[in-house]
Amino acid sequence: MTAALELRNLTKHFDVRTERGRGVVRAVNDVNLVIPDGQTVALVGESGCGKTTIAKLVLMLEQPTGGAVMFEGRTLTDMSRRELKNYRRHVQAVFQDPYASLNPRLKVAKIISEPILAHDRPERAALRKRVLELLDIVGLPATAADLYPHEFSGGQRQRIAIARALALQPKVIILDEPISALDVSIRAQILNLLMDIQKQFGLTYLLIAHDLALVEHLSTQVAVIYLGSVVESGPSAEIFAAPKHPYTQALLNAVPRPDPDFVPVAAESFDDTGSALAPPGGCKFHPRCPHVMPVCKTTDPALTPLADGRRAACHLLTAEHSH
Repeated sequence: MTAALELRNLTKHFDVRTERGRGVVRAVNDVNLVIPDGQTVALVGESGCGKTTIAKLVLMLEQPTGGAVMFEGRTLTDMSRRELKNYRRHVQAVFQDPYASLNPRLKVAKIISEPILAHDRPERAALRKRVLELLDIVGLPATAADLYPHEFSGGQRQRIAIARALALQPKVIILDEPISALDVSIRAQILNLLMDIQKQFGLTYLLIAHDLALVEHLSTQVAVIYLGSVVESGPSAEIFAAPKHPYTQALLNAVPRPDPDFVPVAAESFDDTGSALAPPGGCKFHPRCPHVMPVCKTTDPALTPLADGRRAACHLLTAEHSH
């Protein structure tokens, strides 16, 4: 299976000013991830764990401090200007908030045709035809082309954003919390649209989300991120059926369930989170972990392969594995 995108030891640190002088926020640490062609890989974790920074690195909105983003086997930093332009064409994004990501002063036809005009010089009639095709793909009528974003509902605006992302026939789409700003009644429609489009065009998705129900529904692989590092990754079905890392277990236990007798596993250890500015020593999760051992406080566990194609960074699991 070929990889559309690959992250190799991807690292991003930000210099910040703090009360004590200068500090470094370790937003993304040594992340390795393969995003196979035609699949959906989800990055999951709490706010501030580094998911969106990873998306920005892939979209070249930020430059990495270390490591590399690779597209079809080539590192972005090795690409010529022309190849980078080609990369930008093939990797598009749909952002969380369709209210903020669409220019309110432009009509929909202009919003959708902007990326096309940045890369190609189509004739006017051909451009109009393409815009109407894209509106049709996302389930909007041709009349939508001549209206402004404020004349649409949130769900319709997200459809416009999806049409714009599809305009250049990309191979990869980064979905940054694509339905979290939408009304609950609309979410399933946008979700189904994203799944249909993926099938129709053989797209690869990198999905950024904290809504685990969405992740379970849409993704084929999951990478769970905690304070900038991957703590568990593998096939979605396996991870949702039997999460191995204590943090993944806690995340899944925090999902509300329609069972009145369900009692979540100890969540009270979740007050001391540590931060990307001053991460705890050893395993970053140890201050919150119900299974903490002495080794966890001193040694950061490596992301180790387990059975069924998954990897996890936890001393508990390597101890089990070696017996």
